[in-house]
Amino acid sequence: MVSWTAPAGLRPLLRGGRWVLTCLVLCAAIIVAVPMQHATAPVAVGYRHDLARLTSTARYTAVAPAGLPRTWTPVSSSLAVGGANGPGTVTWHLGYTAPSGGLASLEETDAAAAAFVRRMTNSGSPLPVLRLAGRTWHASATPARGQRSLYRTVPGGPTLVVTGTATWAELRTLAAALRPQVR
Repeated sequence: MVSWTAPAGLRPLLRGGRWVLTCLVLCAAIIVAVPMQHATAPVAVGYRHDLARLTSTARYTAVAPAGLPRTWTPVSSSLAVGGANGPGTVTWHLGYTAPSGGLASLEETDAAAAAFVRRMTNSGSPLPVLRLAGRTWHASATPARGQRSLYRTVPGGPTLVVTGTATWAELRTLAAALRPQVR
């Protein structure tokens, strides 16, 4: 049997290499064994700035939810002036995580109603009309996407679409919570 002995100058380097290799193996084991933490709750966003811009920019009286329970978490907000809905239009998106974990959003614009509703509802199939908080809302569903929608056009004001994967009851709650905003 042939035996090899490392030269004296190489021995410390080999011993150090074993320590490095041992440390790498331990680090890999820890990374694999300890799961990464993921957000268990949605991250809330502030939308007051977008709402303030909407109320000062829009040519109509804007609406926004008021009095929703704390179980509703606002997770997205964006305001577009002009853009895809045409020059001079104002469009606001306000998205929530509903209590069930589904998503619900308010889509509000002064753009052409028919095209906006068709786009926001993904050309949903019409359902019976319903009354919420004394107002008439149209309903539609796009089952292939799990999407439910309520929409209405306010005379002289915006087109409102409340849509998402939230339950019908949650969409009705969001729609009923909409209140005119003071300029």
